[in-house]
Amino acid sequence: MSELKLRLVTTGSLDSLEKVLHSSAEDGLKISNFSAELVPERGHYEVRMSVSGFTSQHQVVSKLAMEKDIRELTPLRR
Repeated sequence: MSELKLRLVTTGSLDSLEKVLHSSAEDGLKISNFSAELVPERGHYEVRMSVSGFTSQHQVVSKLAMEKDIRELTPLRR
């Protein structure tokens, strides 16, 4: 099964982290790694996560990019 590592920047609210997790689970993705760090001087969370359970990386990136609480989304190389 393929795994995709992502770096996200979300708004600075805990709700935004919950929405990322909920959206991922709702789409049938399995999160194998998740870490979030608040950057208060910038007012956002920096998130690193690994997901599996998808048929296309483009599908995952497109879906997450549509979330209004996600400011940046970058697929990471292994």
